[in-house]
Amino acid sequence: MAESVHAVIELKITPQRDCGFGRIAERIARFEQVEACFLMSGAYDLLVFVNGESLQDVAQFVAQDLSTIEGVLSTATHFMLKTYKSGGVLGRISEDRLEVS
Repeated sequence: MAESVHAVIELKITPQRDCGFGRIAERIARFEQVEACFLMSGAYDLLVFVNGESLQDVAQFVAQDLSTIEGVLSTATHFMLKTYKSGGVLGRISEDRLEVS
């Protein structure tokens, strides 16, 4: 079984009248690819952790699903290439890197 690809996506969104960021955030959180979704302070509004089968799978999800949602102004996708610490635990270090094609 191939390893999955993990990415972090920053989204800038337009808040909606009477519900702020909530309605768009809840819609995004319902996608099966989304592992976590957070409202953030700072340069962007939402931070979304996603899981996909490949780099192309995640890129397609961003292009076809996330960026087409009304109110999403921009996205910035960051692929996780190597894990040094996860869940507060050191030692889940793999010397294998994702193959980029």
